[in-house]
Amino acid sequence: MLNSILEATGLDSQTCADLLGINRDVLVEWTAAQRSIPESYVALLSDALGVDVETLTKSVRHSRSQRDSDITPAIWYKFKGENLVSADREAVFLIRQIGHFQNEIEHVTGKRSVAWKPTFDAIRKEIDSQAPPGEQGRKAARILRESTGLAHGATGIGEVFRGNLRRQGILIIESPLPESRVEGCSYNVGAHPDERPCIFANTHHTTWFRRNAILIHELGHAIFDSTSAAASLDFRGFGEGKEVSEQRAEAFAQEALIPREVLFHAVQSHGIKWDSISAEGLATLVATTHVELRMVIKAAASGGFISDADAERLSELNITEYLRSLSDHALTTTEYLATLSEEKKSKLLIGNRTATNPSRSIRLPIQYVMTVVEAVRDRQISTGKAAEFLMISKQDLESRFGNHLGINED
Repeated sequence: MLNSILEATGLDSQTCADLLGINRDVLVEWTAAQRSIPESYVALLSDALGVDVETLTKSVRHSRSQRDSDITPAIWYKFKGENLVSADREAVFLIRQIGHFQNEIEHVTGKRSVAWKPTFDAIRKEIDSQAPPGEQGRKAARILRESTGLAHGATGIGEVFRGNLRRQGILIIESPLPESRVEGCSYNVGAHPDERPCIFANTHHTTWFRRNAILIHELGHAIFDSTSAAASLDFRGFGEGKEVSEQRAEAFAQEALIPREVLFHAVQSHGIKWDSISAEGLATLVATTHVELRMVIKAAASGGFISDADAERLSELNITEYLRSLSDHALTTTEYLATLSEEKKSKLLIGNRTATNPSRSIRLPIQYVMTVVEAVRDRQISTGKAAEFLMISKQDLESRFGNHLGINED
């Protein structure tokens, strides 16, 4: 059955083996039913592919009597579109593996968080599905900010919302995917009923300010659309879609990141006058509110601070140099690293968060990596298991974390 499922998802056995970091011949034997799939890999494949264990372990003979539509998990229909490439499907497979590992490490450490569930449920309960999409999105964002403490202080939340959402149990992945046109997406990971929302931002050729908008936009999709769609995809340059789901998610992102009171506070704090605002003033607002220029201008227009004509004029201003002098987030990765001390680099795990066992590299979240490393230090898991969770070899695990965090050989 495994071979039929792989064909239905668009992943061949060689690619699957490379993404799992195992010998290709072994996977071929699994797909040909010449060797039983180990129990641990059955669970991993089940979560990564999105198919239940019973279906995965059915006989080859039984699989021949089923059509693709009978065995193809819903998410893979979303990732077969003409605008999608193999890199997209491979990234989904890897991210779903991370979701599986996160469930395992949380089970071991007893630190399972499902705080996102009551938050999502409260929002869905309060929103009138017949209201205009923008109104739905804005109301949902206000509920999110209030219920999670993100509304505190009337300041930009770009530097705090990732940690806030991760503590609620939401999986956030930011990693480069150069071949892809996908800028962001959201879908659930993990087996039912232990699935969790995952939001992804493609970091290739995007700024930190833009990624803030991408992630919160995808969070909006996760809240509203995860019960009716296997996945939500947004391609480069999204934000002006006419579909109800896109209008709602965009309104949600703007209200969550830069509601009127946050923009007003930023303007007042820096003595900015809208009728004489300069490129430097706009750069200050971007740096203060933690969102890209496009969203600052859109928020100013929708908040009644500027006219549509002013918005069009201001969007033509070049704020790059001013912004680079105001915020480290405007620097390139190389430039940013040059500003950090060795101690700061160590805390951020610079260079130590990239999985190297799979054929396609992916950058793991800091919090997830630290949870795994701390579990080793607390003797809750072995170094071998930690290496599996981090998708690296034991040698890489010990060279990256051994001396600094006290990881020793088993």
